[in-house]
Amino acid sequence: MRARKIAAGVLLMAASVYTAGHLVAGTIVPGQRGDAPSPIAWVTIPAGTFQMGCVPGDRECNTDEQPRHAVTISKSFQLMATEVTAGAYSALMGEVDEQPPWSTTPDHPVVIVTWEEADAFCQKVGGRLPTEAEWEYAARGGRDGAIYPWGNETPADDPSLPNGAALESDRPLPVKSYKANGYGLFDIAGNVWEWTADVGTLYREDPVTDPEGLASGSTRIVRGGSFGDAASNLRVSNRTPNRPDRVNVNVGFRCARTLPS
Repeated sequence: MRARKIAAGVLLMAASVYTAGHLVAGTIVPGQRGDAPSPIAWVTIPAGTFQMGCVPGDRECNTDEQPRHAVTISKSFQLMATEVTAGAYSALMGEVDEQPPWSTTPDHPVVIVTWEEADAFCQKVGGRLPTEAEWEYAARGGRDGAIYPWGNETPADDPSLPNGAALESDRPLPVKSYKANGYGLFDIAGNVWEWTADVGTLYREDPVTDPEGLASGSTRIVRGGSFGDAASNLRVSNRTPNRPDRVNVNVGFRCARTLPS
């Protein structure tokens, strides 16, 4: 059983900086044990239309990634620049006693969280979990038609390379260890799987606008692959169902935020 030391009287403050060509608004998460507050960076993702699902020439394509279809994201939204860290999560939600041995710094991604716990954190910072469509659109970083967020090059576990990502390893690295995609999102492929809002459903050929999964179901979709996966799981169209009450050493999350109309 996992113990929780729930933080009380949490105060959230707004901050903003400009980075990687995108306005990023931050939520200040209180520090612990005298540490300074650490900002959560939010990247603004512009509205637009993209092709969701397997791209032509992808030999690893699974049946649930088809058919490829047009999706319109009608409004700009924000997504966290990084996966939620162990430090940010514990400061807001309480300490998680069962973090893995490799989680040695506050900047490692938090894992071993259920879908409900991830959703609760996002709500506390004024956000929500992203839909599958939002996640894939943002992960592509404006590069529609590519197998991975950076293009078609197979990922390499080398932070110095444009196609660097944590994979086929025994542990992730602290967030921002690898290069960001075209929208300024770090570790969107590899490191840890990320919960999305959606219950898994099959795709249809018809164009759709702002799609959402079913309201309830036995699984929720995780995206992005993890440090322990082969390259095929890091493909941007790859989707994997996971029980919402299940905790995994390689599943974390990042939050989305709706912008005011």
